[in-house]
Amino acid sequence: MLKSIVLAGFILITASTALRAQGGPVAQQSPADSAHAAAAPVPANIEAYVRSQTKGGELDFTKFLAPKKQTVFLHGGNMYSKRDYALVLWGMRVKALGLASAERACAVYTAATNHALTPAEKQALVSGFESGTRD
Repeated sequence: MLKSIVLAGFILITASTALRAQGGPVAQQSPADSAHAAAAPVPANIEAYVRSQTKGGELDFTKFLAPKKQTVFLHGGNMYSKRDYALVLWGMRVKALGLASAERACAVYTAATNHALTPAEKQALVSGFESGTRD
């Protein structure tokens, strides 16, 4: 019995390693992971880049989430609507790009969208920013 369990584990490890080496999918990537994986070059003026890409560009995560059937997203123990989860992803991405603080991120988002953040939206953006990358 023990030998069959060990053998099954070995086969699974070998298969997943082979798939990874061939570039095949091993596990599905979450939206948060794909937010980090976007291969945009870091521009000299990060804030100008973020402002230009927030609506309709690479940082418009509402477009990314729109076709999803899922209406509620779980992040850090909190549940978010699509709109608020897009702000979580945005916060994670701008931190990865190098924005200095969560407060600065909120100010840049407000300037880019000409929309003042509600307390719930600000909480979602800050949550994403603080969970985005390690300092």
